[in-house]
Amino acid sequence: MDAAYQAKYLSMARLLWQASEGNPCRIPSDYAEYLNHTYADGSISLVSLLPKFDYSEELEPEEIEEAIEILGKVNPGDWPDIEDILEVSLDEILACYEEDASYDFVEDNISVGYQVEKSLEQAISSVFGGKVSKIRNQKGHEPNVVNNFLQQEDGTFMGTFEYESNQFLFELYPDEQGWVLTYRMSPKSLDSLPPLHEESTGSKGRHIRHRGWK
Repeated sequence: MDAAYQAKYLSMARLLWQASEGNPCRIPSDYAEYLNHTYADGSISLVSLLPKFDYSEELEPEEIEEAIEILGKVNPGDWPDIEDILEVSLDEILACYEEDASYDFVEDNISVGYQVEKSLEQAISSVFGGKVSKIRNQKGHEPNVVNNFLQQEDGTFMGTFEYESNQFLFELYPDEQGWVLTYRMSPKSLDSLPPLHEESTGSKGRHIRHRGWK
């Protein structure tokens, strides 16, 4: 149930936000209540508070979505009862997140997100056969606490990487023998490639491995 909720809540919230035309008080409360959710670990979602958002015209669309992602899973102990919340300031939520994101979790002052990115770069490069870079989620965000450092509930790391200006989608997941990596070139990068010649040139170009993808 948790995975199903996380897969759908953002698109549902985005649809309601767009329908409100930037005036969240227009969102019917009974529609927003469908976004209520309690996780198995006791965390809760506050996305149903959409009609109570204190909207700032200075916020970019991606900042609004980032605030919604933050509210998608919170510790209920950090918030009053949902019925007692009269207004939600997106500016304050983002400011609090930025403060938390800048906190150094390890003694050598390297953030957790940076560590995760470098570890994934090394793991993928060792299988891919070339040095990859820019580990991101599919929205282009770096690994951070909001996207759970690119890790899904089943332990799978999922996102994108770049190699020679081309973008690839990847999944890195555990099985009985260890970790398995699958990857493929993103549709956008495939579309930007020059067309292949119809006749065979006899050359043996570099073959990109597509492991586990159909």
